[in-house]
Amino acid sequence: MKARSLRLRLLFGAAAWVALALLAAGALIGFLFTENVERAARAELSARLTRLVAAIDPQSQAVLAAVPLSDPRYETPFSGAYWQVEDLRGRVSVRSRSLWDEELDAAGVLAPGEHYRRLSGPGGQSLLALSMLARFKEADGEKAYRITVAEDRAILDEATERFGRSLAWALAALGLALIGAAWLQVRVGLSPLSRLREGIGVLRRGTAEEVPGSYPSEVMPLVAEMNELLASQAKSMDFARARAADLAHGLKTPLSVLAGVADRLRENGDAETAATLDELTGEMADRIDYQLRLSRLRMRSRAQHLSAPLDRAVERTVAVLKKTRDGERVDWRIEVAAGLTVDVDPHDLVELVGVLLENAAQWACKTVSVSAAPGSGHAELVIADDGPGIGDARPETLGLRGRRLDEAKPGSGLGLAIAREIIALNDGTLELADDRGLRVTVRLPLTGGGYSMSPKSGPGFGAKTCAKSKN
Repeated sequence: MKARSLRLRLLFGAAAWVALALLAAGALIGFLFTENVERAARAELSARLTRLVAAIDPQSQAVLAAVPLSDPRYETPFSGAYWQVEDLRGRVSVRSRSLWDEELDAAGVLAPGEHYRRLSGPGGQSLLALSMLARFKEADGEKAYRITVAEDRAILDEATERFGRSLAWALAALGLALIGAAWLQVRVGLSPLSRLREGIGVLRRGTAEEVPGSYPSEVMPLVAEMNELLASQAKSMDFARARAADLAHGLKTPLSVLAGVADRLRENGDAETAATLDELTGEMADRIDYQLRLSRLRMRSRAQHLSAPLDRAVERTVAVLKKTRDGERVDWRIEVAAGLTVDVDPHDLVELVGVLLENAAQWACKTVSVSAAPGSGHAELVIADDGPGIGDARPETLGLRGRRLDEAKPGSGLGLAIAREIIALNDGTLELADDRGLRVTVRLPLTGGGYSMSPKSGPGFGAKTCAKSKN
C-alpha cells in the first residue's frame, strides 16, 4: 500500500490507538493487581498479628502461652516469614525461629493501632511488616508489648511479575485480534470505493454512459456528481459536434454555388478563373471534411482502455470500397487474423482503416494486399499496393496537413492527416517503405496491453502517381 493510501492511514491509526489503549490498560491492570496483592498480604498479616496478640500471656515468663502460628515457614531460618514480640518494659523479646539471631527493627512503633511499613530483614530482604502496640493492665501495673509480623516482599514481586508476563501475552493476543478486526472493518468499509473503481472502469471501456451500481449514502453524492458531470460533458460534446456539422452544411451550399459559378465561367471561356475557383472550393471542402472527422474522434485518458475488432473493421471498409470506382478495379487480397482486438475506439478504428485502404485503392495499379497478425503486445496491420511508391520523397513529411506527393492530383492530403491523428491518439506507430509499391505498416496496442500518453507515431503517407486504366 502506498503512503497516501486511505486504507494504510486507517489501519495505522487503528493500530496506534489499539497499542496506546492496551499499554494504558496493561499499566492500570498491573497497578490494580499489585494494590490488591499488597492489600491481601496486609490482611493476612493483620490476621496473624491478631493471633499473636491473642497468644500473649502477661503472667508468663515466656510471654506467649503457646506457639501462635503453625506456618512451617516460621520455623525455617530466613524463609521470608517472620514474627517478633517485644516486652517494652522488661525488654524481653520473643521471635520466630526463622529470624534466627536477627531482630526486626520496629522501634518506631509507639502509638496504638496497626502500623504497615517496610523493614529491612535478614540478609537485606525487603519486608512488608505490620506492627502493633498492645497494652495489658495487671495487678502489678501495665505491661506493653510491641508485636511485629513481616513477610518477604520478593514473594509478592514474583507473583506480580508472573501476572505481568501473562497479562502481556494476553494483551498482545488481544491487540492482534483488534488490529485484525480493524483491518476487516477498513476492508469492508472501503469496499464501496473498489466497486466504484470497477464502475468507472466499465465507463472507461465505453460499455456504459454513467457510473453503474448502488452505493452507500456517503458515496452516492459523489456518484451522482460524477454522473451529472458525464451527462453535461456528453451534452457539450454533442452540442459542439452538432454546431460543427451545421456550420459545415451551411458552408457547403455557398461552395456548391461557387462551383456552379466556376462551371459558367469555364463555359464563357474564362478557364483560368474557373480553375482558381475549383481549387479554392475543393480545398475548403476538404478542410470542412477534415474538421468534421476530427470532431468524431474520441479523446482518451491515461488509464482508459478500449476494445475494437480489427478484422471486422477491415471487412466493413473493404465491402464499402468495393462499391467505389477505385475499389471496383482493384484485386483485394485480405489475410487478417480472426478475433484480433486492439485498444482503439471502434469508430476511430473504422476511420483509420478507411483512410488507409482508400489511399491504397486510389493509387494502386491492380492489387491491394491487407494482412494483420498479433505481435508482442501489439497488432501489426500491413497494407501494400502495387503503385509506384514514395520514390525520393522524405517519409517524415508525408501525412502532414496539406502535404502531398503529387500536387497535380486533387485533394489536400487532410484525410491522411486524420490517420496520423488517430495513430497518435491511440499510441500507435506507422512506417512507410517501398516494396514494389507503397507498403504501410501500422502497429496498434492490443486490448489489455496498457495505454501510454507518449505516442510513438510514425510518418503519414501521401499520394503517388501510377499509370492505371480509367473506367
